Amino acid sequence: MTVTSNRYDVAILGSGIGGSMLACILAKHGVKTLLLEGASHPRFAIGESLIPETGIRLRIIGEKYGVPEIGWLGSFHALRDNISSACGVKRSFSFMYHYAGREHEGDHINQLPTLTPPIGPDSHLFRQDTDAYLAAMSVQYGADLVSQTRIEDIALRDDGVELRAAAGTVYRAKYLIDASGMRSLVSDLFSMRDATPRFRTDTRTLYTHMIGVKSADLLLDGPARKKVPSPLGEATMHHVFDGGWVWVIPFNNHRQSTNPLASVGLMLDRTRHPDPEGSPEEEFRRIVASYPTIERHFAGAKPVRPWVRSGRLQYSSPHMLLPRVLQLPHAAGFVDPLFSSGMSVLVVAVDLIAEELLKAVSENDFATERFQHIEDTVNRAFDYYDSIVATSFQAFASYDTWNAWNRNWVLGNVLGAFGPLSLLVRYLKSGDPAYLARTTEPSRMGVLGSHLPEVVAAISASQRDIDAAASGRITHAAAAEQIFARLGALDFVPPYMGFGDPDQHAIATFTLPAGARHVTWYRMHGSAAWKENCTFPLLSYARQALGFALASQRDGWRRGTSAVRDIVAARNRDWQYQPAAMSAHGKTWGPIPPASPVAAPTTSAADHETASL
Repeated sequence: MTVTSNRYDVAILGSGIGGSMLACILAKHGVKTLLLEGASHPRFAIGESLIPETGIRLRIIGEKYGVPEIGWLGSFHALRDNISSACGVKRSFSFMYHYAGREHEGDHINQLPTLTPPIGPDSHLFRQDTDAYLAAMSVQYGADLVSQTRIEDIALRDDGVELRAAAGTVYRAKYLIDASGMRSLVSDLFSMRDATPRFRTDTRTLYTHMIGVKSADLLLDGPARKKVPSPLGEATMHHVFDGGWVWVIPFNNHRQSTNPLASVGLMLDRTRHPDPEGSPEEEFRRIVASYPTIERHFAGAKPVRPWVRSGRLQYSSPHMLLPRVLQLPHAAGFVDPLFSSGMSVLVVAVDLIAEELLKAVSENDFATERFQHIEDTVNRAFDYYDSIVATSFQAFASYDTWNAWNRNWVLGNVLGAFGPLSLLVRYLKSGDPAYLARTTEPSRMGVLGSHLPEVVAAISASQRDIDAAASGRITHAAAAEQIFARLGALDFVPPYMGFGDPDQHAIATFTLPAGARHVTWYRMHGSAAWKENCTFPLLSYARQALGFALASQRDGWRRGTSAVRDIVAARNRDWQYQPAAMSAHGKTWGPIPPASPVAAPTTSAADHETASL
């Protein structure tokens, strides 16, 4: 696109999902924003699975900053109808545990269902579509998007930054956001990365997109399928084994899907699998061949793009801040995609950065210390998430420990999501933006419940049990027994969720009736703090659900009547309406400005003389 100026309030390096979200917000609020991209859209990216907390926070950001397109990402139906039908639905996290050389045992299965309408379900993002959409919307909101422009050098000045492109163009901005991810130029130029990542997690990966990956439900017999309430094919599917795990993120898992693909990846503990062997696909096939049920899941599946294989996947930075520069989380660090929480850390960071940058631009004050709380929040989130993932790899040693440890992650996931959900529903009822402002309070903000002291205490105790089993001080069965006993005694979770019951493979669903039960329990039995965190106006929530159902019925009726119309008539008025992807900017197209009147040509005296000859 044509650049209107080389001087900006904020420059964003990288137009992935985080950079484009932030560009939309800033431009919407009048900040002169440059979005720089070394490649062009559409492009392949991973980071495809959302979790309930992420979806809720995307909706909150959309409401808070007046950018509804960001909120659409957080709920499958809005994503499918407004952005891309090539994305998948995610109704649960699902896990099948496997022992080498044995078929899957039907009761070695765990599931955490996600939210249902009106807030859920979650989504599998086909990133080449979602990222391209958000980058385009940043232009609609007023940002300058410059693609296929590789930045070679960055100079820090007292009054801003200068970015020099390979072609020689210089861009100047008062502040720079580094949204370039793992291959961060900022990290390289200013030596910001740790030489050895500080994280305990030590994994490598192989991944691709495949065609022909069928639903995991076909791997189970009838009784095994009934152990969990939601279909495995509509889940982010995890095949877990000692030393690693396989992800299956299907985009082909709903009736309106226009995408035949699934994202497939293998994560390996480098202490168990230190060195690659053969090509990436050969290594993938060799390892899954040790687990007959996993091997059958990929029978007939074929990659549609080259496999990617990494060395150690983790990287970390002690700081995300420089004078006039702030990195988004994935430019500064990465842990492991096991629980899909990286996107949650990103969304929280985008909210905090937008909040602070809008004030900084207004006040023309970009002091480094005003952004310090963002760096602190992100680094705490990374460190806590790392501890959860590292303990998970220890727990993979047996189904006993995995079955018990998995409940701890569920505990943090569920209670961590309740806090922002309660504020969102109260906002939707009242329209009071004060509820949205509270979502970035420290007591409401932390990955997997890391801001909730009782949750952290329970998880820390379980980590000690897993450590004891991993070091051989106690058996895996004994560790699991201790964990289940502790979780079963917690007084801040409903007993019917079965946190202490090893035979309850899913704690609960989050449909409207089930959600009403959860909220009612906290109203009746929760402390004042847990009531504040886990309750919200049920009638308002039900109205939102009814509104969703009625809107879905109207959409179906509209499609049906349009089909009948097209059978019998050539003329229609559809041309008046903007596409759903633009519906936040008006229902119908505005008028095209009329042509400017053409001025009558003027003639000089010389022209008259020439004409008379």
